Formats: sequence, C-alpha cells, structure tokens
Amino acid sequence: MKKFQIKHISEIPLEGTHDLPDSRKTLATSDDLITDNVEAMTKGFLKPGQIWDWHSHFEHDELGVVLSGNGKFYWEDEVAEYKPEDVIVIPAGSKHKFEGGGNSTSEFYFIRVKV
Repeated sequence: MKKFQIKHISEIPLEGTHDLPDSRKTLATSDDLITDNVEAMTKGFLKPGQIWDWHSHFEHDELGVVLSGNGKFYWEDEVAEYKPEDVIVIPAGSKHKFEGGGNSTSEFYFIRVKV
C-alpha cells in the first residue's frame, strides 16, 4: 500500500514542456498512485505570446482546467478562445497547441488519463 502525500505547489520545481522552459510543474505521476490509468497531473504556466507548440498524447486523453488568463487553443484544424474556468477535453491522439494571450500568465491544471 502506498502512503498518502501532501505537497505544496509552491515547493514543486518548474520544468520545461513542449520546448518551453519553466512552463510546468508535475504535481503527481503514476509513480505516486496505485492505478496506472493516470499518467500525470500538472500545473501549466503560459505567458502572453508563448506557445506550447503542436503535439499529441497518443495513449492519453487530456483534461485541462483554465485557472487564469486567456488565449487560443488549436485542435486539429479548429481554433477556440479559452478563458478562466473553461474545461478543455482533448481526445487521445489528437493534434493540439496552446497560445497565451492577454496581459497575464495563463495557468492550467491538466490530467492525462490512459485510454
């Protein structure tokens, strides 16, 4: 049996993702859980004008919650605006990217679930 954990987000180091340094904190991974259905839970940070470029998660659906900021979400050949409290559901294997807009950093929570 694994023991519970309490982590404070401020103590988790920033890391790079999608060729953008210091844009994510990995809050939990499958190593922290008994299930292997969740790959990771992360908190993402995207400054205005920054882009998490085109990518896909072939083995994972991705669920995102916009905490703050706004910008554009690109999915396949569609573009949508995101804003705080939007929930973004990204099916496994689909090509997508994010672009930060406005005047403040966009913050998100993401959970990747194995399909």
